[in-house]
Amino acid sequence: MPAPLEPIKAFKCTFAGCAASFDTEKQLKGHKKEDDDHDYCPKCDMDFESYEDLARHKAFTPDKHGKACRICGEEFKSELGLKRHTEMAHQVKQKLPCIGCGEVFPAPALLIEHLEFGHCDRISGQTFMGHVVHCHLVAKLLAGGEAHARFMQKTSQYNASLDQEEEGGVEVENVLEDDHEDARAVNHPAIQPECMQGDVPHAEPWPALSAPDRTATRSSTVTSAMGRMSLGGTDAGSGSHTRQGSAATTQNPRHQAKAWGGRSAKDLFPQAKATAAPQKEFSIEAVDEKTKQAHGGNIFNTRFWDPLAKEWDPERFYNTMIEGYFCPFMCEQSFGDVTELRDHILVDHRVSRAKCPHCLKYFDSITALMSHCQSRGSKCQVNKADDFGKFLNRLTGGFLSVQEKVRPDFIQNETVMAYNAETREMEKYTPPTVKYLEYTSSKPMDWREPVRVAARIGGGGASGTFNHRKEQAHW
Repeated sequence: MPAPLEPIKAFKCTFAGCAASFDTEKQLKGHKKEDDDHDYCPKCDMDFESYEDLARHKAFTPDKHGKACRICGEEFKSELGLKRHTEMAHQVKQKLPCIGCGEVFPAPALLIEHLEFGHCDRISGQTFMGHVVHCHLVAKLLAGGEAHARFMQKTSQYNASLDQEEEGGVEVENVLEDDHEDARAVNHPAIQPECMQGDVPHAEPWPALSAPDRTATRSSTVTSAMGRMSLGGTDAGSGSHTRQGSAATTQNPRHQAKAWGGRSAKDLFPQAKATAAPQKEFSIEAVDEKTKQAHGGNIFNTRFWDPLAKEWDPERFYNTMIEGYFCPFMCEQSFGDVTELRDHILVDHRVSRAKCPHCLKYFDSITALMSHCQSRGSKCQVNKADDFGKFLNRLTGGFLSVQEKVRPDFIQNETVMAYNAETREMEKYTPPTVKYLEYTSSKPMDWREPVRVAARIGGGGASGTFNHRKEQAHW
């Protein structure tokens, strides 16, 4: 005997695939509101195929849903609350590759942690800190004032000792004047060009010029001379010297008299240096090296103050008056040995604590301050300042840059007709646009590509790292 079928109730669920039914309409609406599988708007009594359609419906009906989030559908009374919710709850995923090892990170704080604590196999933590300190030093120098003047005083003595002469050319030593008795005693004739008799097209002297006619004008003289010339390159007038010249030119049109008798420049100038061949490709390193030789190191793109950099040059801060080395920073300390100066820079001039310029809080690491700055919804508004990009560049040593952009899901922000409860009329309505900070990996202005080391024969330290050409590498 088949089981008896239960009678279908009056109000059946309107969602496809749902067999539930209810006695009252109130029970049906409550079912669709509470069921997670049903995308239902109870205020408008409307069904939607997806949750995204439901959230979009709420965002474009402010008369019933206020300022609703188009991502999750949560409703807010103010536009500020909506933006704060979107920035904190719906952060945009980012891809930040490390310029050293290539590992990709979804947040800027994770990338800075990777560099600051030495997790990168090509950029050590000391190298990262050197770039950070360099940005702070350059910022103080750009500000001018006493810091810039004192730094120039420390490096002026070294810059004055640089040889600005360009290499190349013929070296001339002990040049004597013609009227000097030693110069007259040397019987050495000057070099003169050698000319063969056959090379001269006109062996006979030219005839004397006729006396100018006072009545003739300059224009008539030029016109008459042009009238005696033909398009073939020979003179139309008569004269033995003209015919001989034409014949000589016809016999050997390509022959020209050689000024130095066929001798090469190497024979004439044996002490001259050979001119270097031009480079086939543009090289930034070659330009930097040439600029350094001509004008000295540039503090903006070289870290000659950093003992761990390739450009480390302590002689720039050596003072002959005290026979010691000045610290390149503003601490006004001097040292008698390079080792003492090196240890002083690596210990005393490293960032030990980082301070937020807006809320004035101190953090134990750059990573902690970066995590504090990347939160757009926090009470501290440091990331909403106009010069946040400059601060970020100095904080991270130039490894990060930032730009404010419109969120990808808010780019297509349509305008619809919505009911205004205050005016009781249909008006155009555009949902508020929410922006975000797009971080990108960048290279510091003093960046040099680290040297890769394929392998090392032998042991190593406990950490498995060693220094190769002032760069940290793994074995």
